[in-house]
Amino acid sequence: MVKEKLTSRKFWMAVLGALLPVLNSEFGWNLPVEAILSVAAVIIGYILVEGNIDAKRVANEGL
Repeated sequence: MVKEKLTSRKFWMAVLGALLPVLNSEFGWNLPVEAILSVAAVIIGYILVEGNIDAKRVANEGL
């Protein structure tokens, strides 16, 4: 179970999304808030689409 989570692209995208604002402030990257929100929107969209694909795959395996 842990190995599946650590190899999940959705998991790593969520980690990246959570770390980006922290890294921005800690390393003084001075990225605009709009840029961070844009990246967050892309990450959220990716996770939602991949989750939907995974759900359909699981539903089709049950047939």
